[in-house]
Amino acid sequence: MASFLRGCALFVVFFVLVAQVLASLFETGFYAAEKVYMDNNDLFYTKGWQYYFKWVVKPLSAVMAIFLLVSTLCSCVFGGPDRRTRQGGRGFPGALGVVSAVLVALWTVICVYQMRDGSTVTSIVNTSVSSGMFVYPLGQGFSLKNDCNASPFTLVEHGTTACQLLKAESAVAFACLGLWALTLVLSTLLCCIVGRRRSVAPTKEGAAMPGYGY
Repeated sequence: MASFLRGCALFVVFFVLVAQVLASLFETGFYAAEKVYMDNNDLFYTKGWQYYFKWVVKPLSAVMAIFLLVSTLCSCVFGGPDRRTRQGGRGFPGALGVVSAVLVALWTVICVYQMRDGSTVTSIVNTSVSSGMFVYPLGQGFSLKNDCNASPFTLVEHGTTACQLLKAESAVAFACLGLWALTLVLSTLLCCIVGRRRSVAPTKEGAAMPGYGY
């Protein structure tokens, strides 16, 4: 039963990681496309620690998802705990949990700033007025509540398209956070399954060996 549950959990983990790879690659692509689009159309955007933080987290998310995807395949091929050596088989679930927890924390930082007032139209307008030009919050978060077909985005040439790119990036960021959170839950489930299998296996072996057991 434990082997069946482990197989089912790994099956779900595999497809979640596939989705995570695609989402992280799309997110990195959106971010790069935004920068190129704004540079080519002379649109101004903010920079700061968040701007560089995103450049680290987004590619890192894709790389780690690919690494864990390969590890999941290896875990499926080579099986789980080795009963002869009494190994617990917790190496992969543990690594999956640690990586997922770290990336959940990193993506949470990004998503929290996207939900703050700093990404609303009012803040964008205030920043634009103080600087004397329209400034997009590329280096900050961009709220999904912003209407790209309304002022001030429609007042700037190419402003609507830039707004749509920012909203797409924000939406995919929430998807990445949700997928890593789901991966963290699944890693905890795998650890519980492996722990149960580890505790049951020695008892069965002991009962099968002459002179061993009770």
